[in-house]
Amino acid sequence: MAIHPIDYRYGSEEMKRIWEEENKLQKLLDVEAALARAHAKVGNIPQESANVISEKANIKWVKVERVKEIEAEIHHDIMAVVKALSEVCGEHGKYVHLG
Repeated sequence: MAIHPIDYRYGSEEMKRIWEEENKLQKLLDVEAALARAHAKVGNIPQESANVISEKANIKWVKVERVKEIEAEIHHDIMAVVKALSEVCGEHGKYVHLG
């Protein structure tokens, strides 16, 4: 069992909410959506792909459970998020985390 100061004595309720799994995942997905929009703006990826990635970069599409499954296989938390998001984006998934 991991022990972390935020889980115990020093973590306020607000700080604990920031690091909840779903909230942390959503923040990572927000970054991926912003990256896709920036790439589309400068012409690196199609705008349609940026739109799909931005829509699907949400915990209603990318589930914590799926990210954990992938992370257990590849042992990399960020790439697990990238792969899970790519899966739900279909043909547009090849543009997730470009660069």
